[in-house]
Amino acid sequence: MRTLAKGLARARQSSAFPVAVETRNVRPFSTASAESPPFDVAAVQSVDPDPQLLADNRVIVDEQSAASAAYKMLRTRVLQRMRRNGWQSIAVTGTCPGEGKSLTALNLSISLARDVGTSVVLADLDFRKPSLHRHLGISTRYGIGDFLRGAVALEQVAVSPGVERLAVLMNERSFSSSSEMLASPQTASLVKRVTQGAGRVAVFDLPPVLASDDMLAFAPLVDAVLIVVAQGTTRHADMVAARDLLQNVNIVGVVLNRSSELVAPYYYYGGATR
Repeated sequence: MRTLAKGLARARQSSAFPVAVETRNVRPFSTASAESPPFDVAAVQSVDPDPQLLADNRVIVDEQSAASAAYKMLRTRVLQRMRRNGWQSIAVTGTCPGEGKSLTALNLSISLARDVGTSVVLADLDFRKPSLHRHLGISTRYGIGDFLRGAVALEQVAVSPGVERLAVLMNERSFSSSSEMLASPQTASLVKRVTQGAGRVAVFDLPPVLASDDMLAFAPLVDAVLIVVAQGTTRHADMVAARDLLQNVNIVGVVLNRSSELVAPYYYYGGATR
């Protein structure tokens, strides 16, 4: 766990979100059977977000940019570690709000999907402050919460944001019972379904560790955790507290956002395995 403290030593900003763009409504669906087939990323509804909005939100659209190169490096390190351990799912979290963990989860997912041998499902499980829909500028009629209560099929909360081999499970609502939802059998079934298949990686955007018990409630369902910290935002005491809470979890690494050093906008430190 020493690497967590290492990631912190240089840790602090935040970003504004433009108005989301509405997509076409999805037809309601009345519930599902206990045994569902594997989730087919290729069959998901495709939506083309506004390229300028994506750029304004710092979503990687230019594959030749410095940010894209940094995420490719992060992708390679994460994939190597996951494949070495037989992992297929990863939760992305932070210590406190404002560290950029949702944008990191999105950009990492895009970079992962650009690897031809990998298909990716990114799920917004930050039921306290969902933000992937704002980063992408996409609004859907139904969200993951509707799926978890059996009101719609999983395909009805998923979109492909113009990136081949990537599906995003959307959510725009906050829930007061978020930790209970994340620890539910329905969520366990969701994780099992989206991780099925060769070359599949599931990425879950979770609330910060110290903001609620949501990450701890979800931790038993996921293979590993990627921690995001930010220079000028993350405090040493918060990193120590997060490290202690996640001591029994596989840490795939730590990403430092907004570093003042000029090497790259994002840093990766390999983490410990429980």
